[in-house]
Amino acid sequence: MAKNIEHYLIDKIKSLNADINLIYGERSNGKSYQVKHVIALDTFLSSYNRLSKESLLTESINELKRFFLLRRFEVEIKNNFVEKYFADVDIKRLTNGEYTTIDVYRKEIYLANIDEKTRKLKRGIKIGYVGSLSTEQNYAMQSYLDVYNIIFEEFMVRNSPYLQNEPDKLMNFYSTIDRKRNVVKLWLVGNSISRVCPYLTDWGLMDIIKKQKQGDISLIKVPTGDFREDGTSIDKTIAIEYCKSSGTSSYVIGKHANMLNKGEWQSDPQPNLKKSYKEYKRLYMIGFQYQSFKFLGELLKDKETKEVIWFIKPYDDIWKDNILIFSDEVNQKKNYQRNIYDVTINSNRLQNILNTFRESNIFYANDLVGTDFKQAIDFSIRRWF
Repeated sequence: MAKNIEHYLIDKIKSLNADINLIYGERSNGKSYQVKHVIALDTFLSSYNRLSKESLLTESINELKRFFLLRRFEVEIKNNFVEKYFADVDIKRLTNGEYTTIDVYRKEIYLANIDEKTRKLKRGIKIGYVGSLSTEQNYAMQSYLDVYNIIFEEFMVRNSPYLQNEPDKLMNFYSTIDRKRNVVKLWLVGNSISRVCPYLTDWGLMDIIKKQKQGDISLIKVPTGDFREDGTSIDKTIAIEYCKSSGTSSYVIGKHANMLNKGEWQSDPQPNLKKSYKEYKRLYMIGFQYQSFKFLGELLKDKETKEVIWFIKPYDDIWKDNILIFSDEVNQKKNYQRNIYDVTINSNRLQNILNTFRESNIFYANDLVGTDFKQAIDFSIRRWF
């Protein structure tokens, strides 16, 4: 008997009325469908249906609530890509038969029909816009006072690089669209691919993300740095949802099967300790702090074989003053270093210890820890002694 699929519903996070909404989790569970259906089309059609035919002729820009579909690169906003994005939405039903499909023209999105005689698309009412974050500066001189929602798809990256200073670019784009109206909501949608994501670190969300379980929704306030006349802080609210699993498999195999089938964070197989942790003696400790991730590195000696190895595990406490820390943080303290293979401390003993930090000699608490560690650090782990 086939197992029922639990499709994602956007109602809970939408009810929080947050300014910025991050929705992430399992692939193909309905996240994108809900966003484009409820946030993009339903919002527009509700505003459209409230207007009379006469007012529509005047193009009431402040009454029609359009959306902006945002992708990272220009190649992702080609007309056929955008039209396929909306292919699973029943336009005919939503518009009560007035329109049947979507058409994209000059980066604007329209409801449309197919002319029965010519078989060509006939554009109707404009419902939104599409653009790329990589060219966000090009939108600064344009007006989008009819946009009330920005939908940014695939904000978490698997293989492609992020843009330089990407969160800043997104905020610049957001400012361009909102124009100090304080009405535009931002929707970031992605799969649970990698926790090493600039939005999570730049917006201070890592502590929340690390603790979230599937089905959790968290709401926080982040100060903008501006203040009202009475001295109170002007904040932005951010809602973060780790979508509940759909309860069914994607029927894939391989090292990323749990991410694709269950929505777990993507991780690659990593070497784990061959014995119980109790079978080792700790000789030395160092810390790693990159992109808001903190790890403790322990130099361990096997009590039986005397073999010396490194063990990496998560660390959530305050660093001790005497521990050597490798970090991307700018800190003038001598114990803060950038690269484990290029320390400024003149010590032969320390150099001999750090020289043992090689790929074949490092073990991790679990696969996710190892994956996070390798993605977060900004130096390359050397392979051989």
